[in-house]
Amino acid sequence: MTFSLAQQTLVFLEAILLGVIGGFIYDICRAIRQVMHFKTKGTIIIDSIFWIILLIILFYFSVTDAVSQIRFYIILGEISGMILYFLSFTVFLLPVLKFAISSFLFVLNLPNNFIKFIISKAYILKPFYKYIREIIKNIKKRLSFFTKSG
Repeated sequence: MTFSLAQQTLVFLEAILLGVIGGFIYDICRAIRQVMHFKTKGTIIIDSIFWIILLIILFYFSVTDAVSQIRFYIILGEISGMILYFLSFTVFLLPVLKFAISSFLFVLNLPNNFIKFIISKAYILKPFYKYIREIIKNIKKRLSFFTKSG
């Protein structure tokens, strides 16, 4: 099957858009790496996830839009789309992505931090532990549903 010039131009522009999407996905992975302070193994895992996602998207694009014909202009369009993204958008979007990811992690860790705070302040209640225990015993004696029925 042959492509007309208009179809080739459309596929080239879609490849540029695909390169921009790939650059955005890479920025998400890079922001995760920078916020989480991964070492070598974490970086390998995040990069592997990036490449798996990107290869799935490239495969889908090549089968559907490029009609399973990989041409030089498609690869050129994807590379130029990533370069276009990195030169124009990454300066603005990377700090926003880092802030969004760190905010998400902060909200995700709020219950854990609250429990740690309560445990760290438990020493304040230690002198009152005997009195609190006596009060609970007196309450149990006076309420009928706490007593054993026999």
